[in-house]
Amino acid sequence: MPRIFGCKKFIRLTSEQEDRDLNPSEERFLSRHREVCEECAQVARTTSNALNMLRLAAMEPEIEPMFEDRVIRKLKVQQVKESLNYWSPALVGAAIACAVIFVTLHLASSPTQMKRANLNSNEARRETPRLELDQPPVLR
Repeated sequence: MPRIFGCKKFIRLTSEQEDRDLNPSEERFLSRHREVCEECAQVARTTSNALNMLRLAAMEPEIEPMFEDRVIRKLKVQQVKESLNYWSPALVGAAIACAVIFVTLHLASSPTQMKRANLNSNEARRETPRLELDQPPVLR
């Protein structure tokens, strides 16, 4: 009759066997315990069958052709969109500054159009407009 301690160790090693290679002493323990304890041997077979069925039922994803290219292209487009969003305020500010500079240069380079009046010896005069109402109306 097997001891409870041996059964617990057997179940632990059986589960670890799927994840790592057991050393020779652990392998010997498992084979001896299977011979002695029918319940543990049955649990090991059931566990092994269940794992094999899960492996068979595992679905492998079907990757469409050119899938990677589409994903990479979408990532590149997203990066470009994000970079434009990042720089757009600076670009708008630069465009406004350029427009202001061009208008200022244009105004500074164009000569001012002044109506030249009869000026005596470089004096500036202000002419007041004459209105017809300044003179009394002539009645006929």
